[in-house]
Amino acid sequence: MTATSRSLSLVAYAPALTRDDGRPLTIVHGMERAFPGLHLGWMISEEGQRIPLQERDAFVSRERKDGGFPLLRNGDDRFRVTVTGWERPAGTSPGGQAQFEVHANLPLNVGGMAAADVLEAVGEGARAFWGHVDPGGRSTP
Repeated sequence: MTATSRSLSLVAYAPALTRDDGRPLTIVHGMERAFPGLHLGWMISEEGQRIPLQERDAFVSRERKDGGFPLLRNGDDRFRVTVTGWERPAGTSPGGQAQFEVHANLPLNVGGMAAADVLEAVGEGARAFWGHVDPGGRSTP
């Protein structure tokens, strides 16, 4: 699967993360439970190279990038799945409250039931207010 392949893009909006918030790891574990065989054990370097994460759970728990968590992905370029999250500032969020914005991408041919399960896992894991899915989205690195 190339970076320009069609994908199912999911975005969820939730309350902003707090200190030691476990939601990023809950989202990752939920996606893996919802999609049998999925392991989001890689990150992308600044140069665009895949880096395996030996201690992925510890990494996700301690890394707070832009008020969220760094982009994670699986190791299969032909069936790429990614997830990341960041803080959406209060000034650009409904109600003037900062939000935690989660983005996940799945191959478009993932299947309806698996996609619904992943959507549910991300939404519940993030404790999302709302979200949306775009079946015509473009995948991310």
